[in-house]
Amino acid sequence: MKNIVVPVKNISRLLTASSALLTRTLGTPGMGLIYGRSGYGKTTATAWFVNQCNGVYIRAFATWTATSMLKNILKELALEAKGRSADMVEQIVDNLKITGRPLFIDEFDYLVEDKRMTETLRDIHDMSSIPIILIGMSGVERKVQVRDQFVNRIAQWVEFKPADYADAGELCKQLCEVEVKDDLLRKLYQSSGGVIRLIVIGLDAIERKAKVLGKKSINSVDWGKADFFLSDSPSKKKRGGN
Repeated sequence: MKNIVVPVKNISRLLTASSALLTRTLGTPGMGLIYGRSGYGKTTATAWFVNQCNGVYIRAFATWTATSMLKNILKELALEAKGRSADMVEQIVDNLKITGRPLFIDEFDYLVEDKRMTETLRDIHDMSSIPIILIGMSGVERKVQVRDQFVNRIAQWVEFKPADYADAGELCKQLCEVEVKDDLLRKLYQSSGGVIRLIVIGLDAIERKAKVLGKKSINSVDWGKADFFLSDSPSKKKRGGN
């Protein structure tokens, strides 16, 4: 399996929204929210895009306070935290103004209901004018609505959706080093429920079996009745679990 990021439709939506934020008119809202269920590729797509645009990536934790959030941002900026929270905000804003690097906050679910953290992010956005892209689970788009001043800064909403069959075909074409016949790919796609993570796990298993069999091409008959997924938990069998 090749280790590359495949431009499926979710990534295309991310690129369109991020481009709009990066090229927006100064003074207009510059926040984006990426949301969707686990397994739809949010973190992988975001990590790839962070590298493309030299962004600042922060992963939030349940134990965070506004102060620990600021310290983690400063650490990622290779700056030493100085003074109180207001001083740290100023440090961050000054650096982002100079570099123009967009700020990415993953696991935004941990922050969305904390007014001090969301307002601190709003201050950083307003004072620096740099884009801030937030990444969270499905449902975070509803929780953020109660923060009136904050939600008004969100100009781009990107929902990561289940992969369609064309996405599965593109993943197969670009990742696999063996040919996966259409009958087997369709079987995998149906079993995955459109969850990109499961499609990739299944393609890896298919490729490994093809290599064991010494085949450059593999179909449903070759595959047999084996499970596509290495750790298929009861929740995954319902295809509704995370």
